[in-house]
Amino acid sequence: MTEPGHPPEPEGPDDVDRRFREIVAGLGTDLPEGPARPEPPPTGRFGPPDRVNPPPSQVPPRPRPPRRGVPEAGGPPEGMATDFRSYSPPEEDDHFVPPPVPPLPVGDLHFWAILVGLVGGPLLVVLSAVVPVLDTGWAGPGAALTVAGFVLLVLRQPRDRGPGGDWGAQV
Repeated sequence: MTEPGHPPEPEGPDDVDRRFREIVAGLGTDLPEGPARPEPPPTGRFGPPDRVNPPPSQVPPRPRPPRRGVPEAGGPPEGMATDFRSYSPPEEDDHFVPPPVPPLPVGDLHFWAILVGLVGGPLLVVLSAVVPVLDTGWAGPGAALTVAGFVLLVLRQPRDRGPGGDWGAQV
C-alpha cells in the first residue's frame, strides 16, 4: 500500500506473487461471527425514519398532464358524448389515404399469358390428379403451361437496370 499523497509504485512480478500468497493464505481463516459492525435496529415498519418516505399528507401532489382518451373528473373523454347513442369518433388530423389501385392491364396479352400459365398450369396438373375424367394426359400440358408461364415472366423483366451500380430496392 502507498501512503496518501504519494503516487503508487509500479508493482513488479515479486510484489504480485507476494500479494497473491497473502490472499491465498487468508482463504483458510475463519471469519469472526456476527456482523463486522453493528447496525442500528430498524424503527417502524420499514426501517429507520431517515430512510422512510414522508407520509403522503406531507408530499405535495404533482400535476399530471391530461391523457388523451382518459376521462377527466369533469366529463366524458374526448370524442365521447354523454349518451351512448350520440357517439361520434374523434376527428383525426393527419391520416394516410392510399392512392387508388391501378386496374389490371386489359390490352396486355403478355400479362394474361403469364397469368394463365402460372395459375392455370398448376390448376390443370392438380385437377388431372384429382378428377378421374381428366387423367387421360392433361398433366403433361399443365406442366408445360406452368413452365411457359414462368419463362414468359422471366422474359418480361427489364433488361436494362438503369445507370449506376446501385440496383437495390427502390421505393
